[in-house]
Amino acid sequence: MNALRSRWPTGVRWQASVAAAAVVAIALMAGSVALVLLLQSTLTSNLQATTTALVAQDAQTLAEDGLTALASSETDRGADSVLIQVLDPSGVVVYTSEPARTTAQSPMRPALGETLVSGRTFIPIPADRAPPLIVARTVAVSGNPYVVLAVTSQEPHTEAVTTTSALLLVGIPLLVALTGFVTWWRVGYALRSVESIREQVEQIEAANLSQRVPVPATRDEIAGLAATMNTMLQRLESSDATQRRFVADASHELRSPLATLTASLELAEQDGTSQTWRELEPIMQDEAGRMSRLVEDLLLLSKVDNQAMILAEGDVDLDDLADLETRRLRQLGSVQVTLFVAPVKVRGDRHQLARLLRNLVDNAARAASSQVSVSVARDGDAAVVRVEDDGPGIAPADRDRVFERFVRLDQSRSRRSGGSGLGLAIVQEIAAAHRGSVQVTTSPLGGAAVEVRLPAPS
Repeated sequence: MNALRSRWPTGVRWQASVAAAAVVAIALMAGSVALVLLLQSTLTSNLQATTTALVAQDAQTLAEDGLTALASSETDRGADSVLIQVLDPSGVVVYTSEPARTTAQSPMRPALGETLVSGRTFIPIPADRAPPLIVARTVAVSGNPYVVLAVTSQEPHTEAVTTTSALLLVGIPLLVALTGFVTWWRVGYALRSVESIREQVEQIEAANLSQRVPVPATRDEIAGLAATMNTMLQRLESSDATQRRFVADASHELRSPLATLTASLELAEQDGTSQTWRELEPIMQDEAGRMSRLVEDLLLLSKVDNQAMILAEGDVDLDDLADLETRRLRQLGSVQVTLFVAPVKVRGDRHQLARLLRNLVDNAARAASSQVSVSVARDGDAAVVRVEDDGPGIAPADRDRVFERFVRLDQSRSRRSGGSGLGLAIVQEIAAAHRGSVQVTTSPLGGAAVEVRLPAPS
């Protein structure tokens, strides 16, 4: 926790606040520049339009009625803060609306009927540096070109633009600071749930995987994260329980043959003759073989769990493997075996597929009363291996459970016959490794039928 706090300035909260403030600052600055430029352009355009209209009106009056009528119209209009001057063809001011300003305000000499504008600026400038806006138009008076000039100050709208710019310069930092503060507060509020989840996860250990993290009622991404973590913890708890049960069952299975071997050795040690060794040798051989098979099964399942089972793939004739296993079972003489095969070739590991068939056949032989049936056939692009018996069968409620490890539906009979409860679990894992499937159904013989389907493209 202390390490997390020491890195807090570079954490999510800080980064989100800085990012939000930066984005808002950039957006506000760009918008402010655009606003100021638009305001400057609009005010200047409006001033130019007004002044141009005034010049056009005065030019028309001058052309139609002469200087006297122009002077009269200017007097009637009153003061409008616009200086009107009329220049004769030699450039001399022959009329001015402000008697004190008799000097021509612009050297512009437009062509007859043409209007020229000067002093217009497209960017804001200080009011004391803003030039006046001048509009000039040439008209014919008694056949001579006279220039009508209108001079107006841009200071009022320049001051408006300057004031607006100043307000924006003050407001933008305040808005950016407010954005950063609100983001800091809101992200911190959201991260409280994350901190609560982190603290709970920190307390969860292997011994108490039943604990869960709190799920906030916000229905957002954090709530989704908490729900996902609880699902993960549930999987870990289930996996841990399975692992513990697996270890306990394996220990229990190994304890029985070890106890038998230990007792046999003690009996043989107490007898000075070799008679006891000869009597106990078959029992010890059987228990040693049982332990060996159990260890091999456990090793295979361990490789499966660690995804370390490597298949030596090649072309495998399933009908040949089925024939070998039925021959072996017939030699034992415990049950009657029937074989129905068609030539079927698959791609896979011959050793593992032989183990799959052996487990199926041995499992059926232990469950059968007197008869076992083995068949291999092709069904489209699949090879189907079906092993049936005439035993008590498997109830529908148990047909998924029989593939779990160390599961026996008849504990006493299975132990006497040497079963460890791993046979069908290994069958399922081998089938899955070969991209196949396995299921349990009911056999026409009256018992169970285990069917394995493996890919077998033609």
